[in-house]
Amino acid sequence: MSLFESLVRRAQELSSQSLLMLPNREGWEAGLPERRRQWREMLGIEPLPERTEMHPTITGVLDRRNFVVEKLHFQPIPSCRIAANVYRPARIEAPLPAVVYLCGHSQRAKFHYQLHPRWFAEHGYVAIILDAIQIGENAGFHHGTNRNQWWHWFSQAYTPAGVEVWAAMRAVDYLEARPEVDAHRVGITGLSGGGTISWFAGAADERFNVVAPVCQTGTMYQHIAERTVDIHCDCSFPINLYGWDHPEVAALIAPRPLFVDATSEDVLFRPYAYRDVVQRARMVYRLYGRDDLVRLVEDIGPHGYTPKIRLELFSWFERYLKSVEAPATEDLATDPIPDDELAVYPDRRPPANDRLGEADRFFIVLPEAPRVEDREQWQRHRRQAIAQLRATTFRDVPPERMMPHVEARPAGQSAGGFAYRTFIFESEPGLTLRAHLGFPLEAPAPFPLVVAPLQADSRRSQNVEGTGLTGAKGLRTEKIAAGSVEVRGTGATSIGPGIEWTLRRSYPLVGQTLPERQTFDLLRGIDVLRRQAGAGPVALYGTGEAAALAIYAALLDESISEVILEAPLTTHWNSAPEFLGVLRVGDLPHNLALLFPRPITFVGEIPEAYRWTQSTYETCGEGSRVRTIGSLREWALFGG
Repeated sequence: MSLFESLVRRAQELSSQSLLMLPNREGWEAGLPERRRQWREMLGIEPLPERTEMHPTITGVLDRRNFVVEKLHFQPIPSCRIAANVYRPARIEAPLPAVVYLCGHSQRAKFHYQLHPRWFAEHGYVAIILDAIQIGENAGFHHGTNRNQWWHWFSQAYTPAGVEVWAAMRAVDYLEARPEVDAHRVGITGLSGGGTISWFAGAADERFNVVAPVCQTGTMYQHIAERTVDIHCDCSFPINLYGWDHPEVAALIAPRPLFVDATSEDVLFRPYAYRDVVQRARMVYRLYGRDDLVRLVEDIGPHGYTPKIRLELFSWFERYLKSVEAPATEDLATDPIPDDELAVYPDRRPPANDRLGEADRFFIVLPEAPRVEDREQWQRHRRQAIAQLRATTFRDVPPERMMPHVEARPAGQSAGGFAYRTFIFESEPGLTLRAHLGFPLEAPAPFPLVVAPLQADSRRSQNVEGTGLTGAKGLRTEKIAAGSVEVRGTGATSIGPGIEWTLRRSYPLVGQTLPERQTFDLLRGIDVLRRQAGAGPVALYGTGEAAALAIYAALLDESISEVILEAPLTTHWNSAPEFLGVLRVGDLPHNLALLFPRPITFVGEIPEAYRWTQSTYETCGEGSRVRTIGSLREWALFGG
């Protein structure tokens, strides 16, 4: 089974189990607060950001006889402006229902979609249409991993969807403050990217009384198996810390009216997937005896609106926001307002001091370096931090692992009395990997075993080569055994840059990352190697990117006696490797210190960033357990 096929298998497992077994209504409602908390956490808005002053600014008003358009911007986050138009009837005699309309990713955004909020205004609603970030007149960026390979977004647990959802929620705050709006009758809708945020905001905020996404839903299985993930930008997905699929998002909307529009020839969202999402969500509505409140309407056509879809959608809003049972029969007008007249800014760009383009740097509030007072305090922090990592970042790494089926092969012997063995095992069902062991025939058992992951660019893996353990400056093997693990993406499962990009963007959809899975593979290989005759204490070695795998594998397996690091990367920012939400606990130097009081050996100079780790050990009375050696050849088991 290829690496991609194993990921597809995991996605199929996740999607097939989504909302498979439901509790009764009482049990469902008891768990709702925690589910909604988890959902907001996966968007990056838990706890909710501070509701700061939005400074709504109207830059112009257009009077079109039977409706009025207000051009405005507001700040859902200080100094981060969202460009919007408000459409309302020209005459208002009583508070009206309101609709938040979210634009898809047309570069003309609210200009392109203007006829939809106009329809609502002409039929007795107040509608606000928002540009998405990086779209229309907004600053921002939502292609971090898609275009720039900013894998640290995953480590931050940052998704632009969180900013989009927060902007939609603040738009409700704004509407509620307007006297012509009935705050108890608010709906949300949008197409494509706007449909995505309609789902997400409706699940995050119960003030949306009606939710109507258009041409936007599928399963994680569909997005991975058909590689539609390759087409989507980052705002299409949450940071899936808890391994959800889209039915669980839809279920948070129940029992509020949910209307899903779709087209059968949509290249992004396939019929089998969106039907499955709606059907599974319908089971939750059935707990309330209201499966009539969720409806799927589809039409033949490509990605986008059709007249049938629009009229059904308008009818849904009429019924559930205005109690009008007669179906809508009037479609969109055909005389759009020129773009220049709807523009919020004279040059269609926000002021130079707008910070929306930098939102990825500050929207997720990450902790400062952990406080270190004394040994007892650090031990408490250590327990809490590791528990958090296990609950989110490494939730798919079980604390206890069953021994995999292993095929063992003799792999020869060197003239110096060093024997080799190769082991073939399944890290996951169907995913076959290899581990290699070299051990001294004459050394008394048990002998120390140093294990390292195979490096991705290594051309050789036989006899523990390709790890940095061998060579002129490698281990002295007279009394020390060496092991290597061909973690996925290396050795026999090596991958090219194209599929690597897909895998690194796809693993987070199932709550994992490629480096996190490689860490799991390393642990599985260690399970195999340490059970071989003569193997004693196990130390882990990592260099460069592989250092992160060694650090986290040791954190997850407390029987690892020591970590040896050579030229390790110092941060999850920019340089990766990525682990979901890991920066919410700490960066590499902080998380390395969670190994306390186990020994840490640096080969060569200690990088400046890791002086923090050394200082933590010193504060806690174990400074001697962080040491340096000139080369790996000088290594001996700490205390041995």
